[in-house]
Amino acid sequence: MTEICAVITRTEDIDTARSLGCTAFEFRLDMMENPETALPFLSCPELTIVTVRSDEDESRKALFEKALAAGADFVDIESDSNLRGAFPGRTVCSYHDFEKTPCAEEIVALFRDLSRSGVPKAAFMVRGPRDLLAISDAASEIRSWGKPFIIIGMGDAGKITRVRADMLGSLVSYCAVSRASAPGQLTVAEAAALGPAATVCAVVGWPLTHTFSPAIHNAAFSAAGIRGTYVKLPTPEAEVPLLPKVMESYGIEGLNVTIPHKQAVLSFLKTLSPAAEKIGAVNTITKNLEGDNTDWIGIAETLDRFSPKDKNVLLLGAGGAAFAAAYYFAERGAKLSITNRTAEKAEALAARFGGTAVPLSSLKPEYDIVLNASPVCPADPAAFIKAGCVVMDMVYPDSPFLEAARTLGAETFSGETMLIHQGAAAFAKWHGISPDISAMENAFREAE
Repeated sequence: MTEICAVITRTEDIDTARSLGCTAFEFRLDMMENPETALPFLSCPELTIVTVRSDEDESRKALFEKALAAGADFVDIESDSNLRGAFPGRTVCSYHDFEKTPCAEEIVALFRDLSRSGVPKAAFMVRGPRDLLAISDAASEIRSWGKPFIIIGMGDAGKITRVRADMLGSLVSYCAVSRASAPGQLTVAEAAALGPAATVCAVVGWPLTHTFSPAIHNAAFSAAGIRGTYVKLPTPEAEVPLLPKVMESYGIEGLNVTIPHKQAVLSFLKTLSPAAEKIGAVNTITKNLEGDNTDWIGIAETLDRFSPKDKNVLLLGAGGAAFAAAYYFAERGAKLSITNRTAEKAEALAARFGGTAVPLSSLKPEYDIVLNASPVCPADPAAFIKAGCVVMDMVYPDSPFLEAARTLGAETFSGETMLIHQGAAAFAKWHGISPDISAMENAFREAE
């Protein structure tokens, strides 16, 4: 069982960490004003690791000696330090790569080297699925040695390795006492609340720099009393085929899919819901690799009040998100026009859903409802927006496009309602219960 290891920079945090379920301590003596004040605490019953990052080897060697004499279990020494090998049997030999994650074979070779000097520990920056698989594959090999080791993924995507530290076999999972000090780091309270069997879901896309999905889903977990977490998993196009193995390797219950992968994921899915099959794009994936599309539900929550039937509707964009919008308008019986920078894509989408492709240059202010499904509006809003029309942008919380639409007299809606209700439908599909919508709405507004 992985130990929850609190990073201690103040001795007054020890009792707090203990009360939150901490079972190990890393004493960062280099971050304390007077490191020797921590020495009396090193004889505690919990596993204790002492870390001092410094170039002054002689002074920190003396501090390490005092720490071990006071009862510390291990001292953490970098793999390239002159002190490596100075404390046989009492050393965590550590390595950090803040830029990348090497392949599994290189990780295994690194751990073989580190293990010659003590308990091997390595932390890598995780950029996406390929890195996550390198860590899990390497950990599988290292576990077979039957000796303790510590492996950590850093960054937003690396959070999965911290939540699944027990699955990887890591001796400890380093956690902050109060506030996380690095992307992906858990607090002691979070780690204790989640436990080793936590439910994990994620959102995938690229570059995934702007998403409120973790905020609203984690609020839904909390409101429902589910031990779970929802994380970001940036996924380059070339790594989309790796997602099923990532889900299996890390026990991920569900994925949300955002730009630009809503159609690319179709290649590995085993089944599709009726809606996803008609739409031809997916935003929700279950652990058994069923694809669904709940985007249209979010659109319906926003626009049903305006009764799109027989209304003149303009859809901007022809990517994966636009497919859900076109499906919604077709289901509601709207008179659908579609425009896009690439005319061929607009024509294909219009043919699929019984709409009409309109060149950008031919747009006129004649529409009752306008929906932008592009990251950026592809045309001048003044060319197609009339006073009194309804305008929705899938972007949230607001956009220059919506600002322009309001100045033209339109009633505007961001993608907030869509995000929350498509997320609620995905949540229900994954967990079998309806989430607390008000909790998700509050989390969205706090994230703005």
